[in-house]
Amino acid sequence: MSGKVCLTFDDGVYKQWIPVLPLFAKYGAHATFFFSGTVDDAMLDAMKTIQSAGHSLGLHTVSHADAIPFIPEQGIDAYLAEQVLPQLEPCRAAGIRIGSFAYPNNRHSEETDQLLAPYFRRFRAGLSPCPAKGYWIADQDHAYLDMKNLPISLGGNGIGEYYETTVENLDAALERAAAEDKLIVFFSHGISENAQHVHMKTAWLERMLKKANDLGMEIIGFDEL
Repeated sequence: MSGKVCLTFDDGVYKQWIPVLPLFAKYGAHATFFFSGTVDDAMLDAMKTIQSAGHSLGLHTVSHADAIPFIPEQGIDAYLAEQVLPQLEPCRAAGIRIGSFAYPNNRHSEETDQLLAPYFRRFRAGLSPCPAKGYWIADQDHAYLDMKNLPISLGGNGIGEYYETTVENLDAALERAAAEDKLIVFFSHGISENAQHVHMKTAWLERMLKKANDLGMEIIGFDEL
């Protein structure tokens, strides 16, 4: 078996991300971490720590502003000036590689992709069309991507109690990706032992890493695509 999996994490919850870096290292896995909020020295230090461990970094806007209503109403220049460049410029000045952007609320369009493409090489949104929460991932043909023909914007599958995640669903999703030699993308937010709502439980993360390893899958960040 083969296949690839991208695990992505949003919202800049780096105080929960850094403690689990050894868990990713245990399985030779890389993920992609999308930071939201004001880029200060603490965030830059976290970015450097995460990137030095081989992971990919991306941005998620200053205030989690949804591009779909914002850009048509206020324009791309305002979105860049208020939400994107205040994050991107300090990262570049600090020598931090930023290749990707995760859309707040997972909403995007071909137009937003085109407008932001000069600044990022890859985007992550939600699976579109997205079935109701609790859907069986392995039944969604459009959740499985051909590595030879990847779109610029990748749709992810949510992990967390809010998304009605079950480990059986995750196992089956990985099994199909491995059997078909496809890429599958997931997203969550924080990572902790007792995570709730939109966050990932540490036990779920380790189960996915082990399962993917057992299936012979590569667990990679967006910079490795």
